Amino acid sequence: MGTIRRGMKNAFRNSIRTLSIVLILGISFALALVMILSHQAVAQRITAVSTSSGNLISVTPAGFGGFGFGGGNPLSAANIATIKSTPHVASVAESITGRLTNPNTSSGGGPFGGNSNSSATTNLTSPIAGGALGGAFGGGSGGTFVPPVQVTGTNEPTSPSAAGAGASSLTITSGAAISGNSSADVAMVGTALATKNGLQVGSTFTAYSKTFTVEGIYKTNSTFSNAGLIMPLQTVETLSSVAGPTSATVTVDSISNVVPTAAAMQTSLGTNVATVTVGTRGSQAIVQSYNSIEQISLYSLAGALVAGSIILLLSMLMIVRERRREIGVLKAFGSSNQGIVKTFVTEAMTLTVLGGVVGVVLGALLANPILGVLERSSSSTPTGGGGRGGRLGGAGFNPGAAISDLHAAVGPSILLYGILAAVGIALVGSALPAYLIAKVRPAEVMRSE
Repeated sequence: MGTIRRGMKNAFRNSIRTLSIVLILGISFALALVMILSHQAVAQRITAVSTSSGNLISVTPAGFGGFGFGGGNPLSAANIATIKSTPHVASVAESITGRLTNPNTSSGGGPFGGNSNSSATTNLTSPIAGGALGGAFGGGSGGTFVPPVQVTGTNEPTSPSAAGAGASSLTITSGAAISGNSSADVAMVGTALATKNGLQVGSTFTAYSKTFTVEGIYKTNSTFSNAGLIMPLQTVETLSSVAGPTSATVTVDSISNVVPTAAAMQTSLGTNVATVTVGTRGSQAIVQSYNSIEQISLYSLAGALVAGSIILLLSMLMIVRERRREIGVLKAFGSSNQGIVKTFVTEAMTLTVLGGVVGVVLGALLANPILGVLERSSSSTPTGGGGRGGRLGGAGFNPGAAISDLHAAVGPSILLYGILAAVGIALVGSALPAYLIAKVRPAEVMRSE
């Protein structure tokens, strides 16, 4: 205990040197902490992007443009089997999209108003106001046009892709999710459509000349999707007389495999059968930007830790050289090499801990500003080029604009890593001085004095 106490006191024998060493170590620790936090924030975001919209592929019949526009034939069972057998495909969500009109409110006439299936009617009223766009595309005036109700039949009713355009999240707010593999006359209703028509779990409505029961109410981040219905795939396929899915959303095991998987899928299906488009616009460019930040943070972290170790090593070497006579005297009076080394290691540990405290404070204050600089540096690199279907990249697309919401947070695990790093640096910084201490001979020191 005496050697430890003496080592802690020795750390403050020269206040100016102590302050200088602590500040330099603090800056080194702060940079290391910032880089750890940056790496952690970026790694979490890469995982989120890679396992959400970034790893999706959309497959639609050739010539089919959605909302009933265009032509083409539904995807067959053989087409779906080809999609599922493509390497790196994790899952396939099949869907059929249709439109239900209300005879009492339908404006008719326009491209959104009609439907080739005369039974595709409902007693529900869409909550979406026609507006100027409704008047322009609906064939009526903006004040009177009432859009049809979109219905989606799917085998994955809880997937955001089943809810319609613009949805990237889906939450069941009431009731339960339906089974996508059943053929029952049941449905999940968007919150806006349910509110407009006074629907609750257990309520009924008519569609395709059938009575459907509401089993769940869902909410998405899209106004358009909240005004729709989700039904089992087989139910919609039977009632709409569409023999097969009109789209398939494919989830790939990794974002790095999206482009080659899409290319292989397009080759297997053929351009005359289906059109394959790659997920969300710019998702791979965003991940590349994240990877650049992650690499910078790793290199900077290594540099900061090495710099801290070298700073402490040189400082302790200087201290040992200054106290060579003191070390010789202590040995002459019977002090062991182990005891003297322990004193200097304690001194190094004290300086390192003080530097670590300063580093944690500075790192917590500077983490987000520095991460913001890294974001801006990444966003300043122009990334262009379109992907398949014009969805990946695009003219003038800047992935940096999509990564401006990174946030660094100090948690218990980060503090634990900091403590371990401080101990490691203290041991490294004390290793060579300890070796030099063992080489000091009391007789030679006393003779030179």
